[in-house]
Amino acid sequence: MEERTGGEKRIEELRVRLKGAREAYYNLSGSPMSDQEYDALKDELARLAPEDHEVTAVGASVSKFSVWEKVRHEIPMGSLGKVNSESEYREWAEKAEFGGGQVMVVTHKIDGSSMELVYKSGALVRCVTRGDGVIGEDVTDNVVKISSIPRMLKKPVDATIRGEVVMLKDVFAEKYSSEYANPRNTAAGKVREKKGGGEACKDLVFLAYWVMMDGGPKTVWASMGWLQKEKFIVPDYFPCTNADAVCEAHAAIGAKRGSLEYEIDGTVVSVNSLEVLEEMGSHNMRPRGQVAWKFDAATCESRVVDVKWQVGPSGRITPVAVVEPVGVGGVTVTNVSLHNLSMFRELRLTRGCRVLISRRNDVIPFIEKNLDA
Repeated sequence: MEERTGGEKRIEELRVRLKGAREAYYNLSGSPMSDQEYDALKDELARLAPEDHEVTAVGASVSKFSVWEKVRHEIPMGSLGKVNSESEYREWAEKAEFGGGQVMVVTHKIDGSSMELVYKSGALVRCVTRGDGVIGEDVTDNVVKISSIPRMLKKPVDATIRGEVVMLKDVFAEKYSSEYANPRNTAAGKVREKKGGGEACKDLVFLAYWVMMDGGPKTVWASMGWLQKEKFIVPDYFPCTNADAVCEAHAAIGAKRGSLEYEIDGTVVSVNSLEVLEEMGSHNMRPRGQVAWKFDAATCESRVVDVKWQVGPSGRITPVAVVEPVGVGGVTVTNVSLHNLSMFRELRLTRGCRVLISRRNDVIPFIEKNLDA
């Protein structure tokens, strides 16, 4: 057997780490690494092996331990390619070849749990998680308890609605922050939770962004309008006629993200015409006419003063790092939840050690890294 090269070893290391984080994120409602670390490792793997499964994978296969029925999506529920900067966005826009007067729509990249709603003859019959984009979990019994999801459409049509299940920031802060890492993980966990008959789903909200139906809207803009008329909640959306306008919309959304009721981690840019979008096709279940443009996370350095142990309402004990006061994203941070014993051990914190702190989506203080470890 030939000995593997350094490059091959690095590819395998990246593959193993990314797979573990991806499956934990989608099936265990949490991840052992930050979004920024995951994206950085995935970008590195993409440079080394562009077609590797961990680069092209959508979501994650339903866990073999899932208690929910597995369901095949009638139309695959793909994902989006991403860019991280204005220069990357402009490069993508140029390659997409729609710069000549093609209208685009910019909206929120919602940090939630992806969900598909299936309506037959106007009645809601099924709610399915993304899964791996082909097979998801039928979590209808839980998700129908979300009050923002209409049980009936105005007309007896067959339609598929896609969107994100989220937990609003104030609900998370009031009821769940002592036991969960962030609103996204909480929402993803509650839609799958059998305990309590799914009653916790009443604390969730569904934000719709896509509709598929025969004779339906012809543009993204019209789709959003149709969803609003059907009493769905939709994210803000902005029409743009050129790349400069897209960049301005992205910056404007980023400036206001802290004041939103729910978490976003970027914007989604889409060709407005659904006909053109279909003509452009897709690659690895990612449409060529749409892209996710992620925000940078604000980070600052501080030092650990102490670690205290906090007891939540359910009796769960959570470690909390006490740090020297530091301003992150316009807020002074003095305490940072470590969420669980595993994270505490992985960070190897000691009194006086330097740490890099972010505010996930401008909201949740998070220790990204122990700089002295």
